[in-house]
Amino acid sequence: MDDAEESNNKVLQQEELVALSSIYGPEFVSDNAAAADAHPDAVTIKLTVPLGPVLLECHLPSTYPSQEPPYYELVTAWRNRAGNSFGVSDSFRRELDGKFLGSFVPGEVIIFEWVELLKSMLEERYGGDDIGLEFGMVVEAAGNPTERHGEGERPSSSSTRTGDETRTPTDDNTEHLSTAFPMIKPPNCPPITHSTEPLVERKSVFVAHVSPITTPDQVAFVLSALLTNNRIRRATHNILAYRIVEPNGVIRQDCDDDGETAAGGRLLHMLQLADVRGAMVVVTRWYGGVHLGPQRFKLINNCARSVLEATGFMGATGGGSDGKRAAKKR
Repeated sequence: MDDAEESNNKVLQQEELVALSSIYGPEFVSDNAAAADAHPDAVTIKLTVPLGPVLLECHLPSTYPSQEPPYYELVTAWRNRAGNSFGVSDSFRRELDGKFLGSFVPGEVIIFEWVELLKSMLEERYGGDDIGLEFGMVVEAAGNPTERHGEGERPSSSSTRTGDETRTPTDDNTEHLSTAFPMIKPPNCPPITHSTEPLVERKSVFVAHVSPITTPDQVAFVLSALLTNNRIRRATHNILAYRIVEPNGVIRQDCDDDGETAAGGRLLHMLQLADVRGAMVVVTRWYGGVHLGPQRFKLINNCARSVLEATGFMGATGGGSDGKRAAKKR
C-alpha cells in the first residue's frame, strides 16, 4: 500500500467517524492523553438489550477500507440469576462474523452497516424493540493496546476463565451433594420431584427437578418455588425446558439456557425426541472449576433423563410412548 492509498484511507475513516458521531449522538469519549488531532485507532458502539450491554469494538487498520475491513470484537458482560457472567452464543458469533465479512466491499466504509446488522440480530435473538446506542472513539497509545478478554469480563485472581464461561467456583462442592431442597411453594404450584442422587463430574454437580404441568403459566410457579431454596438460587446455572401438548394438538414449549449457552435448546430437543408431554425439567449445575467442554451437554441431558424416567415421563429406553402414556395419567 502506497502513501496516497494510506492517506485516502485516513480521510475516509475520519469522514466515517464524523458520520457515526452524527448518527448515534454526541456521547463519545476519546483518550484525553492523546493529541487533539490524533486519528482514532478504534471506535466503540454500545448497544443495550434487555440482558445488558453489548460492545462492538472496531479497530481501524491503515489498510481500511481500501483492502480489508476493520478488526472487530464483540464484548458482552451479561449476568445470570446467580450473578455469573455469560455472553452471546457461539452460533450467534459465527452467524454475525459471516454477515460482517460478507457485507464488506473494498473501498467502502462499513461500520454503520455492521451496527445495523448487529442491532437487527440482537433484536431477533435476544429481544428488545428499542435497543439503545452509544458511540465512542478510542485513541490507543502506540505499543500499548487495550487488553481484551472476549466475553466481556477481565479475569481476576478470584475467577477462573474456562473458554465458554467465566466462573467463580467454590473450593468444595460437597454441600451440593444433598438432594433435599426445602422451599416455599406458591399456591397452585405443581409437585416437584428431584434427583435421588446428584451427578458429579470433575467437581461440577448436576441435579434435576421435574414437575408435571398443563399450562405455560405453571412454569413460573415451579421456577419461583425452586429459587426460594438458597442452594438452587446460588447455583451457576438453572437450565430449563418444558413441553406441553394441548388437547387440540397445539404444542407449547420453550427453554432457557440461564447462561449455559445452547444447553436449554439441547434439553428441549431431548424432550422433543422422546415426545415428552406435560412436563417441565430444570437442571441445576454448580460449577466446580474445571471446564467440561461439550461433555456438559450430555451430562445435563442424562441428569434430566434419569428423573424424567423415574417420574414416568420417559420410558427406560428414552422412547416417547411410555412417557406419553404416563403424562396423560397425571
